[in-house]
Amino acid sequence: MTKQQRKTIEREFYKYEWNRREATNHTVTAVAYNSSAPDGERVKTSSGNKNEQLMIRAIYETEQMLGWVKVFEKTLDKFKWEHKDKLMRKRYIERKSIWRTCEEIGISRATYFYWLEDIMQTAFMWALELKLF
Repeated sequence: MTKQQRKTIEREFYKYEWNRREATNHTVTAVAYNSSAPDGERVKTSSGNKNEQLMIRAIYETEQMLGWVKVFEKTLDKFKWEHKDKLMRKRYIERKSIWRTCEEIGISRATYFYWLEDIMQTAFMWALELKLF
């Protein structure tokens, strides 16, 4: 896993709640009937149809969002019976600092970073499986 891939995973983990909320409505709001074209012209298969291109982009972005939501949830499930799931919740959902997370879970900073590396490796494997990289 490269530094860039790790940053991407962490960024998407921080955006988990937003991705989960927005993915359901993203396709509809992207098109949002914002066209002056009549209904029959909205989604046709022609190279010049901007609404079709918007729909394709919206579907792609929605798939990406849902993919990252799935990566977060599958990683969380893998560590369900360990304290690593608490680390993920405190850090990425509640957005607690490293110090506060360690204090609330009852682990040292070294353990925090060891666990975080394990979490990132697992998330990376899920992201590869779901073809997000």
